[in-house]
Amino acid sequence: MRVDIQNKTYFKKALNTILPNLKLSEFSGITIDSRKVKPGDIFLAFKGENTDGHKYIEHAEKAGASLAIVENNIETTLPVAQVNSTRNFLNDLAAAYRKNITCPLIGITGTNGKTTTKDLLTHVLSAAMDTMSTRGNFNSTIGVPLSIFECGGNEDTAIIEMGASMPGEIEYICNIVQPDMGIITNIFEAHLEYFGDINEIAKTKSALFSSLRENGTAFINIDDPFISKMPIACKGVKYSFTRSADYQGSWSSDGKILTVNNIAINLSSPSETMGMNALAVFSIAAHLGMDAHVIKTQIESFQLPSGRGNILQFQDIMVINDSYNANLESACTGINNLTSLSEGKRKIAVIGDMLELGELEKDHHQTLGKYLSEKKVDAVFAFGELTRHTIKAMNGAAMFHQYYADKASLLTDLKAFISEGDIIYVKGSRGMKMEEIITGLQD
Repeated sequence: MRVDIQNKTYFKKALNTILPNLKLSEFSGITIDSRKVKPGDIFLAFKGENTDGHKYIEHAEKAGASLAIVENNIETTLPVAQVNSTRNFLNDLAAAYRKNITCPLIGITGTNGKTTTKDLLTHVLSAAMDTMSTRGNFNSTIGVPLSIFECGGNEDTAIIEMGASMPGEIEYICNIVQPDMGIITNIFEAHLEYFGDINEIAKTKSALFSSLRENGTAFINIDDPFISKMPIACKGVKYSFTRSADYQGSWSSDGKILTVNNIAINLSSPSETMGMNALAVFSIAAHLGMDAHVIKTQIESFQLPSGRGNILQFQDIMVINDSYNANLESACTGINNLTSLSEGKRKIAVIGDMLELGELEKDHHQTLGKYLSEKKVDAVFAFGELTRHTIKAMNGAAMFHQYYADKASLLTDLKAFISEGDIIYVKGSRGMKMEEIITGLQD
């Protein structure tokens, strides 16, 4: 992870607060990865489970680093500043830098849809205001503090995505970010290996709302049974498909047009998931004063990033690439979206393991198999050790369903199976690299 420091005045002020005796005149960026050091960068020697940045001080120096922040006493000609904890140093530095930022900071968390909502919101708001947002997957307890330095201070708003793989991490991030507004997309079972149960997930995510000051704003998905019950001490803006709300969403009879408060929107990738993300974004943008028709135009022109449900068309077949990540809820939602598409076309699900489910991994994969049987897709091709449970749970189902131990065999059989007009849905956790199936279909 590396970021360019956008406001060096703010950064110097923050740095002098943490290390008042440090003399540093030139700097460009900050990174925890010696391989990404650019001339003038500050290198943070992080200690992780599998590596130790102190081993790469020499590499950072050769790459042109101007300073190394270390925990250990290191022999090097590179200027160093020794601290008790490089992680705490980063957090304190980011918090001090954030105090200079006056534009509203919007925090986004939730189980599914965080990144798509962030990207869509950035796309919409950018039409009317100068908008900063966190890049890629910089949503962790390390990525977010680094991302703060990319906010230059002249923006109209900044959007901060917050992820959590363990209890307490959203509170940890919010203590640094101090968001002015917040949205929690949804609460579902994910990362259960570390959370234990869905109630702990809801508790962790709710820290975003709890962190908002009295003059802040919480955007509330009242269709979610957990989010709708979360206490807030600030202004609440509600959005819903099923209940009366500030921003009311509905679908056309053919499921292709989303209407929000009488504004009809043609989504580039129509689905219930994308509809909820768009409804959330519409709520935030309208609350910030954007014209409803400008919001509509921006939502309609948005294209999903690769692997997040975007639609590909090749060899007379449609492929829905949902391979970026997976849990039970997102997989079931994707399959439901698949079966709602055009009648008369075969629907094929290609699934990989859903990881990080802890003790529930077998149960969730079995549940997925039962769901696939109920939805009556035309074929299921499965890859990964855990999807054995999925295919076994489908025993007796009429449609083709087969487990494969390797992708090559799966791809060979899939190519032989498909015919013109088929729709193929590809889903799996990041570690399964299910996008390789799509690449193979294109060859």
